[in-house]
Amino acid sequence: MSTTAPVSQRLRQQEVYLDNNATTPVLPCAAAAVMHHMQTCFGNPSSSHSTGIKAKVELETTRALARKVIGASSGQIVFTSGATEGIQTSIVAALLAAKHRGQTGPELLLLYGATEHKAVPESLKHWNQVLQLGATVKAIPVNQQGLLDLDFIAQQLPKAAMICTMAANNETGVKQDLAALETVIRRTNPDVLWMVDCVQALGKMQLDIANTSIDYAPFSGHKLYAPKGIGFLYVRQGTPYQPFIAGGGQESGLRSGTENLPGIAALHAIFTELNKKSESVFQPEAVLWQYREALLKALKTVFPKLVLNSDAPFIVPTTINFSVPGFYSKDIMDLFDAAGIRISSGSACSSKVPSSFVLDAMGLESWRSQGAIRLSFGPAMTAAECDAACNAIARLADIVQRCCLVLSDAEPLADIAVSGLTQLKHEDMCSYLLVCAKSQQAVIIDPVVALSNRLANMVQGQGLQLVAVLDTHLHQDHRSARDDLTALLGLKDDSATDVLGWPFAEVVIQCGQYQLHKVATPGHSAESRSYLLSHHGGTVAAFVGDLLLPGGVGRLDLADSDPTSFQQSLKNLSRLVTPQTLLLSSHDYAQRFFTTLNIATSEQPLLASLLTAQNCPADWLETLQQQSLALCQASQYQCGVVEVCWSDAKAVVETADLQDFIQAHPDVVLVDVREPYEQSAGALEPYLPSGTVVQQWPLSRLCDALISGALTSEQQLLLVCRSGNRSLVAAKVLNRAGFTEVYNLKGGFAMLS
Repeated sequence: MSTTAPVSQRLRQQEVYLDNNATTPVLPCAAAAVMHHMQTCFGNPSSSHSTGIKAKVELETTRALARKVIGASSGQIVFTSGATEGIQTSIVAALLAAKHRGQTGPELLLLYGATEHKAVPESLKHWNQVLQLGATVKAIPVNQQGLLDLDFIAQQLPKAAMICTMAANNETGVKQDLAALETVIRRTNPDVLWMVDCVQALGKMQLDIANTSIDYAPFSGHKLYAPKGIGFLYVRQGTPYQPFIAGGGQESGLRSGTENLPGIAALHAIFTELNKKSESVFQPEAVLWQYREALLKALKTVFPKLVLNSDAPFIVPTTINFSVPGFYSKDIMDLFDAAGIRISSGSACSSKVPSSFVLDAMGLESWRSQGAIRLSFGPAMTAAECDAACNAIARLADIVQRCCLVLSDAEPLADIAVSGLTQLKHEDMCSYLLVCAKSQQAVIIDPVVALSNRLANMVQGQGLQLVAVLDTHLHQDHRSARDDLTALLGLKDDSATDVLGWPFAEVVIQCGQYQLHKVATPGHSAESRSYLLSHHGGTVAAFVGDLLLPGGVGRLDLADSDPTSFQQSLKNLSRLVTPQTLLLSSHDYAQRFFTTLNIATSEQPLLASLLTAQNCPADWLETLQQQSLALCQASQYQCGVVEVCWSDAKAVVETADLQDFIQAHPDVVLVDVREPYEQSAGALEPYLPSGTVVQQWPLSRLCDALISGALTSEQQLLLVCRSGNRSLVAAKVLNRAGFTEVYNLKGGFAMLS
C-alpha cells in the first residue's frame, strides 16, 4: 500500500560505474596530458616553427608507442577519430580494392562475425551499396560459446573479398582464437582482406599484430581511459589503403585534417602505462580475474540463480554477461541504477521486449537474451573500487527479497505487503494481482507464462493465501499460466473449477475486502467473461479481457467471435458499471493501462451507437471488416485493433527549475512512478527541496491509485522516474483519465543524481 514517504536522512549515493565496455573515465595522467597539450604544447604538427616541432615530436612518439603496445613493428599507424572511422576506412579500402580487381556481383561475399558490433555489418552494407559492388553481405555463425564457425569460414572464404572478425566481443567478452582464424583464412584464401576489431582487446589480452597477417585493426581511445574522439588504425604493410578523408595531407596523406593532438597526448599517457613493467595503473590479468570472481560472488548473493552467458576460458576477465530467470534486463537495470550502480543491458531495442542479438546469434534461450545484463570493469580498476562495487551490489540482496523479486528461506516480510491491485505486463499482455493485505488473500487474473515466476514470488514472498487464478477467456495468442500457478501455489485441483478457473461452488469470490462477480461477455470468443471488482459495496473496476482494449476493441473475426454477441455484452456491461469505472484488459497495445466507457465511446463514436442501437449498425460491420483485414495482414498476432493517439503532460519541468517550480506550486504532490524495488534502492528525498511531499505510486500500481482514490483529478501532480520516460507515459495516461494538472520532470531522477 502506498504511503507518503518519510524524509530520508541518507546522503546522496556514490556512483559505482560498471559499464566500461561502453566508455571509460579519463585517467588522471591522460587528462593532465590533454590539458598540457591544449594550453602549453598546443602547436600544429604541420607547422615548421618550434611550437609545431614539439607537437610533431609528440605525435610521432605516440605513434611509436602504439606500435609497441600492439606489437606492430611494420605497417601504418593512422590516428583517427575513433573505431567507427577506422572501420569505415578499412571497409572502403577493401571494397574499392575488390572493385578495381573486377570483383563484383552477388557471388562475391563480404563476411563478418554474427556477433560483431553493429558498426561492422552496417558499414559493409552501406559501402557495398554506395560503391555499387552488389556483393552479398553474409554473417559467420557462432557456437554457444560465441566462437566463430571455422568450417563455415573455410567453406565460404574462397568467394570472399573481405572478412571481418573481433578480437573480443563488447557484450560477452568472448575472445576469438586469432591464431586459429588466421590458419583457416590464409590456408583457404591468402588474398582475402582481413579486419579485426580490436576495440575491446587493448589492455585486456595480449596482441602481437606483427606476427599475424591481419590487414586492418581499428582501436578506440575512450574504451581505454582516453577521451572520446580519438583512436587509431593499424594497416598492414602492402595492404590496399584508400584515404577516407582527403585535404591537407596530414598523416602522410593517409588521413587529412589537423591531428587531434590533445587526444593523441592522452593516448601517449595510456600507452606509457601499458608499457610499464611495474607500478602501472593497469592490473595484471591474474588480478582482473580475481576482481571478476569477487564481483560474481556479490552478484550471486543478490541473484542466487544467476546464469552466465559467457565464461572462462573463452573470455577476457573484465566482462560479466549474465541473466536471471524471471527477470528482464530492464528490471535489473532499473534496480541497479536506482542504487547508483551503472551497468548495461547490451540489448538491441525492439517494439517488444529488448533482446541481445549477440546472445541470439549464440543460440541461447530467449529468456537469457531478453534478460541479459553486461557488467564490465576496466583493466585499471583498483582493489578499493572493486570492494566498493561488491559492497554496493551485495546491499541489494535484502531489497530484492523484501520486494519479492526473489524468494529466500526467510519468513515473509509483512511490511512490504502490497494491498490492492498490481498490473504486470509482458510485451502487450497484462496480468493482474489483487491482494487484500488485511486478510492476506490474493487473486490472479489473466496470468501470462512469462510473468508466472514474478507472480508466484509476490504471493509466496508475502505469505499470501491464493484464493483463485482466473482467465477472462481462452487466449488465442498465448498459453495461460493458470495451471502452472495453481500447481506451484497449492490451489485446489482443476476439477473444482470451470475452464476459466472459477470455482464451481462459488457465486462470488471473496478476497478479503474485495469481491469478484463473474459476467458472461461473449463476443471476442464464445466463453469470454468479465469480472466485476467490488470494494466497500461499490464496483470499482472490471476485468474485461479482450472485450474492450485501451484505445480499441478485441478482434471479432475469430472462429467463435460474434459481433452481435459483442454488442449485447457491451450493453450488459454498461448497465453494471459507471461511465468512469476502470476497465482492465488482457492486452494493452498502446501503453494506456486501462479504459472506461466514457473514454472508449469518445475515442470510438461507433461504440456509443452500439449501446443505443437495436441491431449492429451497418457502419460498425463495415469497420469490423476493415479491422479484420488489418489484423490478418499484421506481421504478428494481435487480439484487437488500437488507434494510438497520445496526449501530453501539461508541462515539462526542467531539473534546474525544480526548486522554483515547487515553490511556485506549494500544493503539488511529487509522485515517484518507479517500481518498489527502485524506490527502496534509491530514495528521491536527498535530491529534493526540504519538505517536498513524495508519494510512491509505481506504474504497475497506477490503476490502484485511481481505484482507491489516492490520486484524484483535482490534484497538482509532478511525476518522476529514472529517465523521465515512464513518468511521461504516466502523465499521458492520467491526462486521458481527465487529470489536467499533471507535470513531468524532464530527464527524471538521472538528472538529479
